[in-house]
Amino acid sequence: MDDRKLRIFLGHRTALAGIAILVLITLAAGLVGLVSPYDSDAFGQVEESLGPSSEAWLGSDVSGRDTLTRLLFGARLSLFIGITAVAFSMVIGIPLGAIAGYFGGWPDMVISRLVDLMLSFPSILLAICIAAAMGIGLDTVIIAVGVVGVPQFARQVRASVLQIKELEFVMASRALGASHFRILSREIMPHAMGPIIVLATLGIGTSILTAAGLSFLGLGVETGTAEWGALLKDGYTTRSKTIWVSVWSGLAISVTVLAFNLVGDGLRDAYDPRSRVT
Repeated sequence: MDDRKLRIFLGHRTALAGIAILVLITLAAGLVGLVSPYDSDAFGQVEESLGPSSEAWLGSDVSGRDTLTRLLFGARLSLFIGITAVAFSMVIGIPLGAIAGYFGGWPDMVISRLVDLMLSFPSILLAICIAAAMGIGLDTVIIAVGVVGVPQFARQVRASVLQIKELEFVMASRALGASHFRILSREIMPHAMGPIIVLATLGIGTSILTAAGLSFLGLGVETGTAEWGALLKDGYTTRSKTIWVSVWSGLAISVTVLAFNLVGDGLRDAYDPRSRVT
């Protein structure tokens, strides 16, 4: 990010607020093991189904586990899932989009039709189908959520490559005999990274939300795991006794997704000032 883009981003107050929220969540999740007197998985540490109190600030679940501790340990897993799933999407989606946009012809036709087919399904439905076929587990969640994000990256990269490959400096490299790989890696892709960074930032929040949805439906992480979607399901299942577990986990998901969206909006304004609302 050059100085001009950095100044625009730092002048985006809501983006800075989003960063502050994410830093706070990350620090709390990273330090919980050092400051919390409770284990995230051990049963009977506090009174069962205890409401918010001095003993358990956010209450406890029906197994006597501290909600705040599990919520912060869950932040680690939810953030890990979101970041890893987006990385998975990028590793597959970026090369597909680059090949389709640069070479055109039948590679573009095949990749574009595949992307259109995947986009014809609602994201959560496609993730549910993949998770149902693979079975529950952390790896399943990452793959299912990652696959859902592939079309967005492929389509964005294709559009960027189609535009950049016609610019003069790319045509000059082609005229000088540069290889296709060199043109893509050295000339085109560095100039296409702005929209990719924005999409990745927004995608982390979306991935966390999708992963939580899978866990809530029983198709995500294993039962009892401290993950926000699983906590949401646990609280809902025992809502007559521990509704606060769902409330706090739902709030954590909402705030985190909002924070990533705020940062993504700030990055979008920095890389494309024309997108700003005046």
